[in-house]
Amino acid sequence: MSTEAATRLLTAEEFFELPEPITGGKMELIRGEVVTHMPVGGVHFRIAGLIIKFLLRFTELHSLGEVGPELGVALQRGPDIVLAPDVAFVLREDLPGGVLPEGFIEGAPTLAVEVVSPGDREQDVAEKIGQYLAFGTKRAWVVRPRLKTVTVHHPDGISRTLHVGETLTSDDAGFPVDGFALPLVELFA
Repeated sequence: MSTEAATRLLTAEEFFELPEPITGGKMELIRGEVVTHMPVGGVHFRIAGLIIKFLLRFTELHSLGEVGPELGVALQRGPDIVLAPDVAFVLREDLPGGVLPEGFIEGAPTLAVEVVSPGDREQDVAEKIGQYLAFGTKRAWVVRPRLKTVTVHHPDGISRTLHVGETLTSDDAGFPVDGFALPLVELFA
């Protein structure tokens, strides 16, 4: 195989057309290169599902936008960066025509949530959070099931870590409407 073929960087559009990995898991595009992640375990799956459930209830009640798992977000072009947060929320007004596109969304989600799995490296998690915030994410959560904590990151560099007994709020999610509440005791029950 030639060196040129081995080092060719993909665009977000080319990446979108790739088949699913045979072994499962998710793929992301980091500066034009495909990175494959292991499939998640049961605890990760359950926590991400609960977060989606809580976010969906609130966002649907207030018609705020779209919530779901592993939405491809094209953060940068040339070389392209496409990340897929474990859970994402995007304000309706940030979507072209107020609806999700067929492919990746251009730009950052309003809220990006990363659930830390046992094999995740802190450096990699920190880099992803930094990228989300640098490209316009209003809030980024790092959920650590083993520690039963959620760290909320803001674009201005401020972060705070919540523990069981505390509650995530609308401000923590970057919502323009008050009233959201996600008690960590329910998330980590």
